[in-house]
Amino acid sequence: MLILVLIVIFMIGTFFGFMFIKNTFAHWLVGGLSFLLLATSVGMLTFHIKDHWGMKEVSTSRTHEIYTAGDSSAAYNLMIKAEIGKNTNNYVFVYRNEEDAKKPDTNFTPDEKHISEAVKKSATYKMTDASKATVTTTTTRRVWASDLYKSLFSMGDEEGDLVKQRSVVSVPKDTWLVLTQNQVEKLTKEAPAMQAQMAAQLKADPAKAAELAQLQKTNPEAYAKMQVEQIKTLLGIKD
Repeated sequence: MLILVLIVIFMIGTFFGFMFIKNTFAHWLVGGLSFLLLATSVGMLTFHIKDHWGMKEVSTSRTHEIYTAGDSSAAYNLMIKAEIGKNTNNYVFVYRNEEDAKKPDTNFTPDEKHISEAVKKSATYKMTDASKATVTTTTTRRVWASDLYKSLFSMGDEEGDLVKQRSVVSVPKDTWLVLTQNQVEKLTKEAPAMQAQMAAQLKADPAKAAELAQLQKTNPEAYAKMQVEQIKTLLGIKD
């Protein structure tokens, strides 16, 4: 850190100028100038430590598609959410990051071993009209504003410091369900009865059964939307 070297040099210059130079003009020139530069250097270092002066924030974004946490053969898709804390709008989500993954992934779990980094990260979701579910992660880090600032203040570990990281999961509102673990358990418990009731209704109405089979084949998105609406009604979920 060059600034510390400069501070030492200006301290020596101030002491030498005021204590050893007898010529009045040189006394004030060397001592006064050194003191002014010393005060400026200390001020610059203070601003850097307090407000990261000499650095700037740079943000980068990355988006990738995500896939259902539920049965891959189901018509609708599922994401499981668990809020971190109360009314934080910050979540842990369960979904697949790869379409052919055998098991879903748990995403955005806070790293308790690095809590200072964890508090800078957050994840939330929104329901959209899109046809695919995606997650966009925006990461903001500090970098040096110039090589001059880097040479003055760098201690070797500030470049790339994380400022914040925010992830937003965008979920199609018509074909995806976003459920808590309690809602998933309720659905698992009550789904067989709902399926049995539907099967009985379709058996009694062959024309309706044929219509639904055709819908599932020709318009899977509309079929998924119908199932999502039925499950929301079952679970008491209001849009």
